[in-house]
Amino acid sequence: MQNHLRLLEHYQQYRQAVHSLMESMMASLSGAQLLSDQEQQQQAVRRLSKNYPFIELMYSLDSHGVQLMDTVFSPHVSYRKRRQPGKGRDRSQRPYMQILQHRDREVSVTEPYLSSATHQLAISCVQTIQNSNGEVTGYVVLNFNLQRLISYLKGDQLRERVHPAFQGVYAIIGGLLVIVSLLLLAGASKSLLDVFQLTSDVTTGAFGIVILITLGLAIFDLGKTILEEEVLSNKDIHHHDTSRRTITRFMSAIVIAISIESLLLMFKSLLAESDTQVLNAVWMMMAAVALLMALGVYLKLSKE
Repeated sequence: MQNHLRLLEHYQQYRQAVHSLMESMMASLSGAQLLSDQEQQQQAVRRLSKNYPFIELMYSLDSHGVQLMDTVFSPHVSYRKRRQPGKGRDRSQRPYMQILQHRDREVSVTEPYLSSATHQLAISCVQTIQNSNGEVTGYVVLNFNLQRLISYLKGDQLRERVHPAFQGVYAIIGGLLVIVSLLLLAGASKSLLDVFQLTSDVTTGAFGIVILITLGLAIFDLGKTILEEEVLSNKDIHHHDTSRRTITRFMSAIVIAISIESLLLMFKSLLAESDTQVLNAVWMMMAAVALLMALGVYLKLSKE
């Protein structure tokens, strides 16, 4: 699932560059020829799509905002996302038509909106066609996929192509970790049953159960974090908040696991009236404190 809020933030950051690119691209087209010639529109879309994969579709309107011919789609738009042919549809209330009513410009670019054709964030660029007398004879509209446009500007096209493969690997790793945690919980349940049946020492069995549950919790949280961060969400590697959130969740799980294990080791040594493991438990607790302090320093520095 795309993070539309993050995408809009990127758009605001590169807004001027995006509008300049769209306007120059639209101005290079011969709008008068494209207005009433669908074959010319198809050729133009195919030609532009080879170099600019963020182009989605093109269509033309008359002076009243009624579509003249069926919509021409880019080869990059899958058939399941293509809407019905739009010939004869009244588009006078579309965002770009509202902009044209308040601007006296040959080429105009809209703000991002959810496309009714692909159901994704898009922007439209409109070229106003006039005759020799200066009268408006129609409009040529070119739609752009905002996600692909931002990726194109940032040079992320190759990474996005191989990203599904990386997601598959992360899904396998996260799933296996969750399975391991479930096996540990099953072992803890079996040990708990043995304790109730008095087939094992109560104290040793209780500590063993807590250790298994703690390990299961840490491993499950690790697997859940991998699935959430790398598979289920659209991760933005260019934003520091993404790395900070991932590192925080990983380190928190490790600190909790080490703290619980050190406490268990300390209590076990005290109950056994032996100080051989107390020093190890103290060192483990100090390690957990050091990790927590390091995490706090990292969060403060990364925030600043």
